[in-house]
Amino acid sequence: MEIGDPLAALGGLALVAIIALYFLKARRRAHVVGSTLWWRPLALDRQANTPWQRLRPSWLLALQLFAAALVVAALVQPAFATSKALGGQTIVVIDASETMQATDVAPSRFAAAVADARALIDRLGPRGRMTLIEMSASPVVLASSVGDRQPLIAGLDRLRPTSGPADLQDALQLAVASAGPQPKATQLVVLSDGVTEPLPGPISVPFPIVYRRIGVSAEDVGVGALDIVPGSAGPLAVARVENFGQLPARLTVEMAADGELYAAKAVDIAGGSAQDVTFDVPPAASYVQASLTPPGELAAGTTATAIVAPPRTLRALLVTPGDIFLEDALKLRTDLAVSTEAPSAWRDSQATSTSYDLVVFDGFVPDKLPTATPYLLVGPPPDRLVGAGRPVSPGPLLPAEQDDPLLDDVDLSNVDVALSSNLSGSRFGRVVITSQAGPVLMVRDPSAESPGAAVLGIYLHDSDLVLRDAWPVLLTHLSEFLAPGTVPTPGQVPGSQVTIAPGPGTKEVMVALPDGQEDTLAGVQGGGTVVFGDTSQTGVYRITSISATGGRQVSYLAVNAPATAITPQQTLDVTGTPGGQAVTTSLYRGLWPVLAVAALLVLLAEWAVYQRAH
Repeated sequence: MEIGDPLAALGGLALVAIIALYFLKARRRAHVVGSTLWWRPLALDRQANTPWQRLRPSWLLALQLFAAALVVAALVQPAFATSKALGGQTIVVIDASETMQATDVAPSRFAAAVADARALIDRLGPRGRMTLIEMSASPVVLASSVGDRQPLIAGLDRLRPTSGPADLQDALQLAVASAGPQPKATQLVVLSDGVTEPLPGPISVPFPIVYRRIGVSAEDVGVGALDIVPGSAGPLAVARVENFGQLPARLTVEMAADGELYAAKAVDIAGGSAQDVTFDVPPAASYVQASLTPPGELAAGTTATAIVAPPRTLRALLVTPGDIFLEDALKLRTDLAVSTEAPSAWRDSQATSTSYDLVVFDGFVPDKLPTATPYLLVGPPPDRLVGAGRPVSPGPLLPAEQDDPLLDDVDLSNVDVALSSNLSGSRFGRVVITSQAGPVLMVRDPSAESPGAAVLGIYLHDSDLVLRDAWPVLLTHLSEFLAPGTVPTPGQVPGSQVTIAPGPGTKEVMVALPDGQEDTLAGVQGGGTVVFGDTSQTGVYRITSISATGGRQVSYLAVNAPATAITPQQTLDVTGTPGGQAVTTSLYRGLWPVLAVAALLVLLAEWAVYQRAH
């Protein structure tokens, strides 16, 4: 027996209310009469309404209680799985997202979904086909089989919960593709709590859909963010604690530094609100972690980690005739130490460029561009190597692609540019900012053969860009793209592709995952950058850079699961339509219609008894 909405059982309090009504004392006016002989029945009725007396048997009360009990039983939506073998094609989508790790359903929502999927596999008929799909940030097909249950069981055994969101749209598209061009006798089963990525609009699939909602509780708490901010006496850790439920919560926020507990504070948070809790950061701490006690239903969201400070400072060389706008904007990065020199002092040697993590050329293009160090060209003169032509008037600036991370919070709408290098014939890299006269900003991703590079054609002194808020933001994005910090910027979520810059002279990079396993990163040749993608776990990643001389440098990476509401959704914004031939085998048979009809019949019987008695 399955219960669709256990919380609806609270409606059983109505039975207590009905009984209480029979105890209420009726209020009547006092009248003087000559004899009570003919008033005896009314006196008995008044006595029956005296509270706290022994309840007398009553058919009306029994029928009312029975009807109320049937209504409550219908509201909890009882259902049972049919035992008929599954024929045709059944596609089962199993939610493996972060919220499915909530423990409001024992032992977890994910375990309940897997158990439901296993029960469906057991019902697969000899000619029936079943496909299992994992619904996560990147949905995939786990297994598909006709009549043979073993591949399906093996695929289900490989399924693990993830720390990312659930992409329902991609999962449905994968289900439609798995059904084939003629999805006859196909049914789709979605085992989920309904907490998914927002859909662009209502979606329809060409076959019937069954949504098995898993989860009962909406009450949960989490650490929405953990930030390190400067304070008068040193850095401060600010934890934002959120209460996603409706009931108030009393919690203890515990703060640990480098894995050791050092402070705790009690907080009271009203339902649907948030509160910031501030702690001092101990000296020499590399990272801090905030956790909640007692933890919420979703344990992954009740802990957050923040890196206190980058382990090393990056070095940038600015080759400029004296542009203070460039120098000041570069210095906004706290982990970047900027040195300057005139173009006449530049020495075209590999030794000069490799001693820096980033080289910026202002209005100057060397005879040979660096081959091992990332570089940025700003306002380059005509140069065949770069593909820059004579200056042109570009007109309004436009993003080449929407949602390019290099242009986050960069407002180009009011920027006036009088002159910019003509990059219309350049093949330097992909275009980030364009104009009527052609590209204005082009970037080249790093590879094994060449470092990352960018060219910004704007002549800064012939533009008001440096006077706009967009300028420091754009230059910071470019410098972080070309020379990322040793530890990536805060806000990494599970599954992120992060770039690690171990520094010059590095021979090997070891990454210790939160569960203790270690990965050795390949492709590190004397420094540069390396991409690390195994970030499915939440917590602290220990990064050890080993130099050619055997020296070791340790840094840390924090990956946090975003705190989110876990309220199970009653329905999905998805409709299913029969495709060619409807499936006759029902997966789950609900009892609530029968109970609702029975409650109506009992109420009619109660009305008939009342009319007969009066």
